[in-house]
Amino acid sequence: MSLPSSTTVLVVGAGPAGMASALSILLSGVKDIVIVDEVEDRKGDLTSRAFVLHAATLEALDSLGCTNSLVERGIKLNVMNYYDRSDNFLLGVDFDGLIGKTHFPFSILIPQHMTESALNQKLEDGGISVFRPYKVVGMRENSKDNRLVDVSFENGQSISARYVIGADGPRSTIRELSGIGFSDPHATPDKPEVVNTMAQMVIADITFDGEPLIQDTFYAVLSSTSFCAVAHLEHPTEGSKDAKGKTIYRLACGVPLGDGEPPSKASVEYCQQLIEKYGARSLSSDKSKNPHAIKVTDVLWSTRFRTRYAAADTFFKHFGSDDKAGSSGANVCLVGDSAHIHPPAGGQGMNLGLRDGISLGPIIAAALTAGPSPESDEMVRAHMAERRDRAVKVIGLTKYMAGTMGMSPAVQTMFAWSPVNIHTIRDWVFWILGKSRWVRETLAYEISGLKDR
Repeated sequence: MSLPSSTTVLVVGAGPAGMASALSILLSGVKDIVIVDEVEDRKGDLTSRAFVLHAATLEALDSLGCTNSLVERGIKLNVMNYYDRSDNFLLGVDFDGLIGKTHFPFSILIPQHMTESALNQKLEDGGISVFRPYKVVGMRENSKDNRLVDVSFENGQSISARYVIGADGPRSTIRELSGIGFSDPHATPDKPEVVNTMAQMVIADITFDGEPLIQDTFYAVLSSTSFCAVAHLEHPTEGSKDAKGKTIYRLACGVPLGDGEPPSKASVEYCQQLIEKYGARSLSSDKSKNPHAIKVTDVLWSTRFRTRYAAADTFFKHFGSDDKAGSSGANVCLVGDSAHIHPPAGGQGMNLGLRDGISLGPIIAAALTAGPSPESDEMVRAHMAERRDRAVKVIGLTKYMAGTMGMSPAVQTMFAWSPVNIHTIRDWVFWILGKSRWVRETLAYEISGLKDR
């Protein structure tokens, strides 16, 4: 498959946000689209950090015709409950409270590669395939038309485009070449980026030597130093025998900085250690703690990462210009992790990125129909400014969630005088709040994304 010399819309990055952008643009009536990715082959790639689709995202995906298949393949999640390490209930997120507010009053547990597969199939049905591997190494204004940008690739090829959608992740080359900054939107010189006990994370797909006696499909535990969740993922190795017929679970655990850097590939022993130190008593392999002792038997996949909060200074820019109203240049739009990143608290990241991409299609189609003008550019600029505002709100939400799950050192120091441990106070507060149905439903509405469709 040969890369064309030009296109109206170039999408860089074939992850969830990039494919959602391309599909949304296609279904909005724009056919001249090229999507590239630097990874040579993602087929059979079962790795993924993200594994939750919330109600607002399911609504958005429904506009692309993807939701039904994802709901069928995923695991429906009606509650997202939090416990202490002794398996005592603290606080719940009750998605049943969304009934009457959406056609999808639940969340879906489904690994990211399945979401990508559904999007990719829809693209192929529409006649669009991903060009691989194409790694962007340069961008420059087209010599004949300053409303076009020439994007060059590591293999020596190049393509001219009117719109470039940067969906190439947190280290986005498109963002950097466009000269767009990327930092914590809430940080100031006297108030630096927040660091807490969830500063490092390990995520792994694991199996046990039996069926865990946990109460929920998604079982999250808050300890004094970390957050540890285990969730059912019954289908992440579909077509594979890696699980040896066993149910697969997703483990997500914070690793405090004082515990050192996690290994690049978590072993069975390391995952068990995380569970013993930060997880539920009902998942312990120690019979003195858990009469139904259970052990991790296999690690099918794992990743480690440092958490960070950041948003691009702008999600829209004219390439090569000062970006003032009325300036010319190709349009650069950022979506997904290229535009914003934050810890996976509440499963917000991929959901926000998918909604970024899906919302962009009708806007670009309308701007192209109107033709090049300050008004059509302003239409896209205003939309992307709105998306950035929502991203900043979500970053604030994840900061709040991460801050309550893993207290920042500043908060712990503030309450050092108290005769009662700050985490015990936190658990008491959660337990009291958890008794209120209104609180549980309000949390569900906030996390679902319905508040900012």
